[in-house]
Amino acid sequence: MLDTADYLIGVALFLRLLGAIYFVAFGAFLFQYKGLFGTKGILPIDLYLHHMRQYFKTPWRRFYQIPTVFWWWSSDLALLMVFISGVVLSILLMLNVYPIIVLPLLFALYLSVVSAGQDFLSFGWELFLLEITVNAFFLSLTSPANPLIWLSLNFLLFRFHFEAGVSKLETRDVNWRNLTALKFHYQTQPLPNTTAWHAYWLPMWFHKLSAAMMFFIEIIVVFAIFGPKEFRLVAFAGLAGLQLLIWLTGNFSYLNHLTMVLCVILLSDAYLAPFFGAATPPAPTNEAFNILVYIAAAGLLFLQVVALWNHLMPHATLKKFYFSVYPFHIANRYGIFAVMTTKRYEIVVEGSADGCEWKEYLFRYKPSELTRRPRRVSPYQPRLDWQAWFLPFSSFHSEPWFQNFLYRLLEGSPPTLALLRHNPFAEDPPRYIRALVYDYEFTDPEMRKKSGQWWTRRFVGAYSPTLSLSKAIQRKDARVKLKS
Repeated sequence: MLDTADYLIGVALFLRLLGAIYFVAFGAFLFQYKGLFGTKGILPIDLYLHHMRQYFKTPWRRFYQIPTVFWWWSSDLALLMVFISGVVLSILLMLNVYPIIVLPLLFALYLSVVSAGQDFLSFGWELFLLEITVNAFFLSLTSPANPLIWLSLNFLLFRFHFEAGVSKLETRDVNWRNLTALKFHYQTQPLPNTTAWHAYWLPMWFHKLSAAMMFFIEIIVVFAIFGPKEFRLVAFAGLAGLQLLIWLTGNFSYLNHLTMVLCVILLSDAYLAPFFGAATPPAPTNEAFNILVYIAAAGLLFLQVVALWNHLMPHATLKKFYFSVYPFHIANRYGIFAVMTTKRYEIVVEGSADGCEWKEYLFRYKPSELTRRPRRVSPYQPRLDWQAWFLPFSSFHSEPWFQNFLYRLLEGSPPTLALLRHNPFAEDPPRYIRALVYDYEFTDPEMRKKSGQWWTRRFVGAYSPTLSLSKAIQRKDARVKLKS
């Protein structure tokens, strides 16, 4: 595994494909940033940083806790320039243009967005991308790859999958332990697609076998990463195949694509040369670069070991050390759906002009109309739809972003309304607004054939009080007070 001269093609391909991931990551914001965190958006970055300036008194403390270029400029134009710059840099990386310059710039810009994006950038794949990028930068400094940074990158691939597997067992969730979790997952995941509807109705033995295979791949097969090239080929088939199946039945932003891109490093030149030609002999590596990479790689490996140790055997000292470097996301904890959700509760937002007749706002991709087919949108991530999935797990009063969202609807904010698929108050904003909870379930094949419905839903209750604008509304920092 550490004979990195056998992986020249894989390294070059990995770096170019990483550029494609950044193209998707930055490009998706061009269609959403104004409504999410622009100056008239749901969680304006400028208001957030203004509040943080009062909390962190010194510039160095501010940047340490929230490392972002938006400290200096956070207007809508500044946001647009960052996202356009990210798209341009991602294209340069795909073309292999000065990766040793492009990679740190991509990292700095994306870290800026993640640090200031608040609730809308709180997902694990953001952190995974940043950690991969740090390793990829040092990987690009030497050719063949420095053995220690090569080990660090491979260990990251191992740790991501291993932590994902063990986290499901650590919670002692009964649905993972009896292997029935995937039966619920297809219906209750944040954004199901059409394939998920079909998968949901497969027999229970299939769901149990699928869960068992997932655990086998994430906890057992993953160790093949550290074996010879034949073992690594098996690891590639298992890990990339698992990610492909997850993508087929879900919409997890660019996570599955990013993970498959990282899996490319498992393929030796012996397997890639028939498709891409023989590898170009590497130029001699600058010895100063090699020493720098050894030092950096040792630090990254140490942080990864601390992160894994703290995951498996939490300790106060390790946790304190881990959180000291957490703002820069160079070593992160991983694990998704450690506890399986068994019911799908959806928040439905309605507005009214008179308090009697109520009309429903429709999100772009999350379940709404019963006859609307679940869509495939990955690797694009509609961040408002994703964030709305978490609402039923907490109360209305503990979700400031959602309070701000309702305020923007009452205000008739164009950037926020652009995030939705249908605004029932195109002429004038509603006078009242409310959020209700519904229990959604997939229809069975017979009912779908007869009625054309993909979903059924049952009213559960109110999520928010009925709200309206008033002169008493005050906006302070990034929060909005609404008067019932």
